[in-house]
Amino acid sequence: MDPPNPESPNPNITCLSADDHGYNISDHLLHYLGCIEISDRKKFFTPENPLWKKESEHQQTLGRGPEEAEKLVDDKRSSWEKDCQSELRRIGFLRRILSEDPTDKHLVEKAQESYEAWKASEAYQGQPESDSATESVKIPKGQYNLEKDIFVPIIQFEDGQPKEAGPGHAWNKFPNEKAVLDSLLNHENSLLSRSEPSHDRLVRYFHIPSNNMDWAERAIGAYFNEKRPDYRATQRELHRAKRTRSYMILRDPYWRGQVHGGSQRSPAHARHLKPLCTTLSSDPDQVEHFDRNMVLFMPYIHWDTSRKHEQFTSEIEDIMGAAREKSLTAQETGRKTRQDARQNLHRPTAPEKSQVQNKFQKHQAKILTMRRLLRTLEEKKKINSQLEMDNNGRVRVKNRLGQFLLDAARLYEGISNYRDKKLLRIHLAADPPLHPRRTLDQAYHWILNSTRERDRDQVVYRDTTAKSEDFHKYTPPAPESNDPGVWAKHEIFGIGDVCPECKMNIQKLSRVVMVDQLWMWILDAKTIITCFPKRYGTNKQDVSAIHKSIRLRIQEGGPDQVRTVFDLGLIIIDECTNTFFDQTRTVEPQPQVMDAFSKAIGNIMHRQTVSFEKLWHWTHDASRFYRSDINSDKSGLNVPVLDINPEGQLEREIKDIIEELDIIIHISRIHKKILGGFIRNAENILDPFGKFGNDQKRKVSGNHLWGKYKPDKKPKELEVYRGPDDSQEVMKRQEDYDWFKLNADERLETINERIEDLEELRKTATNTADCVKDLLELKQQQASVVQAWQAGKQSEETAKQGRSIMIFTLVTIVFLPLSFMSSVFGMNNQEITSDTWSIDKQFRYMFSISAAVIFISLILAFGSWIRAGLFYVWKRFVTKSLVGTGLYCLWLDVNWPSKRLHTEAEIISNKLKRHAQKLRLDRKFEKRIEKEKELEELNVNGHTGAPGNTKARRTRFWRQICGAERGCDEESGNSQT
Repeated sequence: MDPPNPESPNPNITCLSADDHGYNISDHLLHYLGCIEISDRKKFFTPENPLWKKESEHQQTLGRGPEEAEKLVDDKRSSWEKDCQSELRRIGFLRRILSEDPTDKHLVEKAQESYEAWKASEAYQGQPESDSATESVKIPKGQYNLEKDIFVPIIQFEDGQPKEAGPGHAWNKFPNEKAVLDSLLNHENSLLSRSEPSHDRLVRYFHIPSNNMDWAERAIGAYFNEKRPDYRATQRELHRAKRTRSYMILRDPYWRGQVHGGSQRSPAHARHLKPLCTTLSSDPDQVEHFDRNMVLFMPYIHWDTSRKHEQFTSEIEDIMGAAREKSLTAQETGRKTRQDARQNLHRPTAPEKSQVQNKFQKHQAKILTMRRLLRTLEEKKKINSQLEMDNNGRVRVKNRLGQFLLDAARLYEGISNYRDKKLLRIHLAADPPLHPRRTLDQAYHWILNSTRERDRDQVVYRDTTAKSEDFHKYTPPAPESNDPGVWAKHEIFGIGDVCPECKMNIQKLSRVVMVDQLWMWILDAKTIITCFPKRYGTNKQDVSAIHKSIRLRIQEGGPDQVRTVFDLGLIIIDECTNTFFDQTRTVEPQPQVMDAFSKAIGNIMHRQTVSFEKLWHWTHDASRFYRSDINSDKSGLNVPVLDINPEGQLEREIKDIIEELDIIIHISRIHKKILGGFIRNAENILDPFGKFGNDQKRKVSGNHLWGKYKPDKKPKELEVYRGPDDSQEVMKRQEDYDWFKLNADERLETINERIEDLEELRKTATNTADCVKDLLELKQQQASVVQAWQAGKQSEETAKQGRSIMIFTLVTIVFLPLSFMSSVFGMNNQEITSDTWSIDKQFRYMFSISAAVIFISLILAFGSWIRAGLFYVWKRFVTKSLVGTGLYCLWLDVNWPSKRLHTEAEIISNKLKRHAQKLRLDRKFEKRIEKEKELEELNVNGHTGAPGNTKARRTRFWRQICGAERGCDEESGNSQT
């Protein structure tokens, strides 16, 4: 392998890039596993490698001597080699574990199968053989133990200075020391134990990287050298267990009583602890004395990739679906056991449950999750996928190398995700359960079963996701042509081999905003235990992790920055609340949330401005068109103003932005509230008698509690505060209090500034929403004007048509009587044709009669007063005649309105139908009885057939009869109603 160019042409190019990045190594594990060929890995850690020589020269340029620089490089090379060998052992071990896991073994099998298929292909011929990466390391044996694969970071301070736990308890150096979770929870007198020798100035911090209630309870118990609290034993009336110190810390008001969404019917993402920050006592005998412990629960915002979130969401759904199915099976088994135990009891006969119902329950348990439902529909060919996939979600492609690369990527994901998936499989449905990570909408709308669509509407997701229209289109060649395909835009803009825009869109990584939980316990004002999760599937490469930020801040901070345990607690709270919003971080995967919201609001404002311009152009063109005398069709001009879909889309997007900002502001206000409570509680512990803060209330309450202690049982850690104000110990405590107060005020001011920034951003979004709403209303008003103009034009057309119809009516009134009279005089009859009339006589009769008819018709048509008078005379004459003759009273006595006739007809017809259905069911029942008798005779003669099945069929038949009769009754009841 040629040595890399030490000076990379682009400083932004780093590990896992297709281009040469020289010595610009961002992560040594990624560089070793992803940038170096397998055959060249052995040479990487040799002293002759030019990389280490260049690093030694670089250290000398920083002012170090040759020997010191050489020692630093040797230590770094040795540390890197140990990390890489450890990672290779872990990869080999997890690959073996995956091959034995019944759920995930298909990943290893398919990767090996596609690898063998690629090796057998013509494309592989001539390729050099390389040794496996794991052949040079010794793969551990044994079974996978989750608690041995979880590492607990440890940070310790003594008198404000870093302190290391030592090689017997942990590895690495401050502040990156770690210990195995199994050694802390399952071994007596572990590093976590309270019995470790320590003095008042020792501060310890242990972090469990998961919101696992089981591990939290065991960790609190391990600290006090006790077992985890047994809540049932301490609450029963007989043989009640003694309350322990761990029980006092984990009492229901401060632990399980704070759980929301913990019921079995609630989705897994509904689980969370209510925000809380309070002090409490760990002494079962002196609960109301000075509290030296604090508990804090707080949500905070982080992020994850969309793919990881969807993968683990599907895994959570499968786990919860299997747990519900197991619960239903256990309930059904218990029910059958109780029924069998009651078989000898006398009870009235009742139809047994049908086997069909049990089958339905089992089928219902199988489709409790969306993932299983889609898989079932695909198997039954109810839906067709665009890609050819197997039951495990493996995409099948024709190219063997492409298939191998896809399977290798799936195997890599399986290895990366195995620890987190194992954690979910073991603890998600346990008691007490694990709290999984939640998206922004899951945290706010936690009662919803699924928020998939809402998660894809997140501002951060839309900002980090490449859209299909952003890519340049490729036109493939004809099937029989040898010419390459065409990239139209590449040829137009003269783009060469690599298109920067396409490359940028391909490298986009969809991300979503997550809401995690911080659980923190401060025990004896000396030890901190925290629980909060990492991003799914991340090991050592997560540079945006919260705890890594805490370690970097401690490492980069000056000496004596942590004087008390509460200073360290402030750093933890500040990093949890600030990491996601810190715009000074330039970590590539981490989204810039404030920039994403500003960009989204600015984009909507731009589109709204463009829509306004289009509306004004339309009104200008419409004004000119409507004022012109051109009598052409104007319907095409009205279409844009009647289409409100673009503005409705803008309204929807800006409302989503405002809702997300409201959620983030709500969480930020919780941060402010929790931090304020933390500061007050810390002041009560650091200044129990109100000496340093001049707090009269704390002074009175402290003296009162101090007086409750017996002289021989007064706590030694508080006797220091009772000494003279000018004593060295009191002055030391006052310096600690002042230092904490200074840092606390700065953190509180930071949160206030962030809330102000978010509220200013929301105000901008609200103004944009108002502008969009104004645009929508203006467009709707303009559409109303257009409709009014069209109605006016239609009324004019109607008036014109009315005048035309009036002319035709007058002509008809005039000529219809004349036509009638001419037809009469034209008939062949004796009275008219027996004598010859002159034309004058005929005209006299015709015109006189027609004139009378025309005159009367015109009066009735245009004389409203005459019509009203005639109607008055006719109405009064008819009414008087009906009342006088008694016909109206006879109609009232009959009382047969049309609605009643219709109802009576429906009732009679339903009775006839029900009678016919009953006769039909009776005939079917008689046939069924005959068949059952035949089956019983066959059973008696030794033929196949089960009496239980006959009984079940009889039960189903009676249910059909009951259902049919009930349906008929409901139908008749509805008709009567």
